[in-house]
Amino acid sequence: GSLAHICTRFRLPVTALRGKTGHFVKALHPTPAVCGLPKEKAWQLISETEKHQRHFYTGFLGPWQMENRSHLFVNLRCARFLNEKLALYVGGGLTAASKPEEEWQETEDKSSTILSVVENLRNFAP
Repeated sequence: GSLAHICTRFRLPVTALRGKTGHFVKALHPTPAVCGLPKEKAWQLISETEKHQRHFYTGFLGPWQMENRSHLFVNLRCARFLNEKLALYVGGGLTAASKPEEEWQETEDKSSTILSVVENLRNFAP
């Protein structure tokens, strides 16, 4: 099927957020894409049912106030190296119309992308 990602840009003078940037980011986090709506009810359900910590997954990444600019992005896929192991963080958006098997396959596909990069790096290891 078709795929669409939504991007919302905020362009504000740095002076508008001076001393309030953290509050602005906190108000946006977690985004509906990684939490759902209504936010408070969805976050409560996630907190009660997820058995793991998200760590950097679904957090914000990007340069923060460098040269009076911030470019922040929601981290939808990431990996965490733990000694000799690798933990992958990916997810899927569930709706009332979601088919669990298809959503699971989508997370497998996302994981395989990260794993292929890691595998390529291993081929270059000394």
